[in-house]
Amino acid sequence: MLYFRTKPDPVFLVLVEEALRWELAGFRRISAANDLESWFVEYPVLERVFTPYSAMVALEDLLRAHAQDTVYRPTDFHWLAIYECLKNYCLWHNDRLSDSKEPFLRLQAYRFGYLDFEAIVERYFWDEDFLILPQPDRDSQRCGCASTDPDWVEDLSMGLRPHPSCLRFSVVHEMAWYVPQPQECGQWRLP
Repeated sequence: MLYFRTKPDPVFLVLVEEALRWELAGFRRISAANDLESWFVEYPVLERVFTPYSAMVALEDLLRAHAQDTVYRPTDFHWLAIYECLKNYCLWHNDRLSDSKEPFLRLQAYRFGYLDFEAIVERYFWDEDFLILPQPDRDSQRCGCASTDPDWVEDLSMGLRPHPSCLRFSVVHEMAWYVPQPQECGQWRLP
């Protein structure tokens, strides 16, 4: 399981899994065709950090961690991928819902109405700091473009990619889940 801010309920777990699988199919399509033009157009945020292949590997790792009973802390790179996957899936789902005559769509054993992406981020994400890529500082003593350190990841804005060691999950032994106030039961809107 991934360590979200709020302990995920079964409905949110299904939503995250579906969003990751849905995007993984797109990553595989682009990676198999080696279509970098589509990658840059369809994933302008992720392309700054991942190649199509490395994004595919990261999502496969996320899905494996998500399916485990052990709780794992994602890195900022993983958070960025989760954020983009959920955002794209919510947009796609809500478009399908608006074209449907039904007030909800089925996903496994659950019925989903409108997905409020901003509310999902507010409830389940610790923060949104992962959205800010570090800026280059060529005058700094720790400039990544001149570094010989293979673990250097700070200067992503110069086109550098995260080192594989920076994409390792850490096990969370003591969880400190946020407990939200009880919400209205039976609503069609998630969360």
